Amino acid sequence: MKFIKKHYKYYLCFLIILLSLIFFGYNNTDNIWNYGMAHAIHMGEVPYRDFNIITTPLYPFLMNFFLLFQDCYLFFLIGQAILGTVCYYFMDSFLGKKVFFLLPIIGMGLFYFFFPNYNFLVFFFLVLLMYLEKEKKSDYLIGLVLALLILTKHTMGVVVVFFSLLSTFQFSKCFKRIVAMIGPGLLFIFYLLLTKSFSSFWNLSVIGLFDFGGHNNYRSVMILIFAGLCLLYCLYQIKKNPKDPFNYYLLSSFFFLYPIADSFHFQYVIILTLLIVLYRMENIPNVIYHGSIVLCVFFLLFNIAYHYPVYKQAVFSQEKHFLGYLTTKENANHIHMVLEDYQAKENAYMFSFSNMYFDIASNHKITYFDIPLYGNFGYDGVSSMKKKVDSMHDVYFYVQDHKNIQYCDEVYRYIKEKSQFSYKIGKFAVYYKD
Repeated sequence: MKFIKKHYKYYLCFLIILLSLIFFGYNNTDNIWNYGMAHAIHMGEVPYRDFNIITTPLYPFLMNFFLLFQDCYLFFLIGQAILGTVCYYFMDSFLGKKVFFLLPIIGMGLFYFFFPNYNFLVFFFLVLLMYLEKEKKSDYLIGLVLALLILTKHTMGVVVVFFSLLSTFQFSKCFKRIVAMIGPGLLFIFYLLLTKSFSSFWNLSVIGLFDFGGHNNYRSVMILIFAGLCLLYCLYQIKKNPKDPFNYYLLSSFFFLYPIADSFHFQYVIILTLLIVLYRMENIPNVIYHGSIVLCVFFLLFNIAYHYPVYKQAVFSQEKHFLGYLTTKENANHIHMVLEDYQAKENAYMFSFSNMYFDIASNHKITYFDIPLYGNFGYDGVSSMKKKVDSMHDVYFYVQDHKNIQYCDEVYRYIKEKSQFSYKIGKFAVYYKD
């Protein structure tokens, strides 16, 4: 009982995160895609070889652990809520009561900060690294976390490793960190070779980044201005105290914004910046703590009010694997109608942002069609996907157009060009390729 009373805030944190994921993330396609990758691994599929993932795969492998209890969307969200609570624990260990200052920023971002994706796990490892540096833990342990970060998102991981080594100013510390990284790195390479997925990994996650950067170079001017201010603060702190490792981890976080500088990626930069600023501040009046809590509650209530029109007609999905997935009654009926038609065909594929949902619910394999984004098909990926379509015969394609700059409409149009229109069902047009 004493243990529960002592740690009640973490139980409350877990509950708030889980409810936010369920009730604020009902229309978030990324949530389904990330669940789908963990589900595919749970079903025995191999990343890179069987489905397209452009980062190193630690996040879906980690989330797959929670699917061992039950392979459903709810347990995926429970796993993410646990991960978010542990992250909050480390932030709380830095700030104490000052952590309440972060809550309005998290709330202002409609709580998307906690949504399940590999960028969150990168942020989690950055905070963990700072905690280990603060507590002066073993360099071998720090090196292990650096390796896990590379296995989460290799592009960010390489940058963080560089700045982590740069911040030590000691050869022996660098050597220990590098030694600790070798084991996980070799294990990952062995896995790629064993599963015959090394060439696919190289295509999707290394040379394929040229395609990803070329097609996903979105820049928000306002975000870049705020990021510039944070960067100036970071550079000033490095000049002021060049041996403080926190400054270097903050500097590495700006690579969250490459190549997509939007509010979703910027939230990790601003929260890490504020965490470090607050950590260095002292003697903050209690009234500001209380004000932060009030602001967070305000954003929570605003979020509920904003989504209220949806909540009035909301239902939980009854489809297989989607326990805990909230949607509207109209959308649930549409999904059920399309799903019955889709499952009735032996050889059917989808090309839409909804692919993953229908394939999971149908127990279909997750394939390269399930994440139809520019830059997600490897080097010269559009051409390779067109060749894949050419090689397919006696298949039905369920396609849906999306007015989204990341949607690979070239492949969408090519499917329609090479196939014959059959009929329309709901939001989908069905084409047959003989």
